[in-house]
Amino acid sequence: MTHAGRFDELPAEEPQPGVRRRTVQAEHATVAEYAFEPGASFPQHAHPQEQVTLVLEGEVELTADGHTERLAAGAWSVVPGGVEHGVRAGDGGARIVAVVVPRREVQP
Repeated sequence: MTHAGRFDELPAEEPQPGVRRRTVQAEHATVAEYAFEPGASFPQHAHPQEQVTLVLEGEVELTADGHTERLAAGAWSVVPGGVEHGVRAGDGGARIVAVVVPRREVQP
């Protein structure tokens, strides 16, 4: 069966101050939209799944495995499973989508 919907209709949670998250759990992947207030961050963490990050709006600093790079709207990044990573929004805030494969049952 196919499922469809809108991220903006999903319940939002605030896993970190200034960060709102809406999540879709598919059978084999977790897809989460994160909305960051200006300067807000999601701290360094690691999980065994691979993570693809897509920047939809604004700019972020993504730190992975000790290296930091700035990603603006339209950019993407792939972080292998087990690699410590975190995100900080730029001065204008940001919105990203994180695709985690395989599905992640518990998120930080």
